[in-house]
Amino acid sequence: MIKSEKRKMAGGWVLTIVIAVAVALVVRNFVFGIILVNGPSMLPTLHTSEWLAVEKVTRYFGIPARQDIIIVKYPGEEDTYVKRVIGLPGETIEVRDSIVYIDGQPLDEPYVSNEPYADMEPVLVPEEHVFVMGDNRAHSWDSRNKNTGPIAREEIVGHAFWVLYPFSEARSIS
Repeated sequence: MIKSEKRKMAGGWVLTIVIAVAVALVVRNFVFGIILVNGPSMLPTLHTSEWLAVEKVTRYFGIPARQDIIIVKYPGEEDTYVKRVIGLPGETIEVRDSIVYIDGQPLDEPYVSNEPYADMEPVLVPEEHVFVMGDNRAHSWDSRNKNTGPIAREEIVGHAFWVLYPFSEARSIS
């Protein structure tokens, strides 16, 4: 082979690798990701060391639905957190006697841990925000914390929809 042919072939390989890496980065950042659950805040629904499939496209088209499990970033924090959407924009969220009230009506939450948790004064969810809570309310850092509060739409990373690993626990989640 001539040197120019070898250079062309090497250049083709380099271009292919650069394109593959660029596509992978775009998919990872804007389309799909995998998140590790770390901590007890989503028990009994999710467990530490479970890996979740997360789609990242729907966050560009609106606010997630109530009771969706989403991945969020908290103000001033680097880490991401797995939480459930409880309150939507314009709603008032309150906790009394370990029951969540939305605009004065109790929320049916069969997924919540039975351990009692603290009351919370009413909070109005601003436009373009959601109020999130962990399913294990007594052990969750979430929107009830005054330093966290409701989560802005731009701080939503994605929507968790499937437990991928461990394989014996693979299942759909909502």
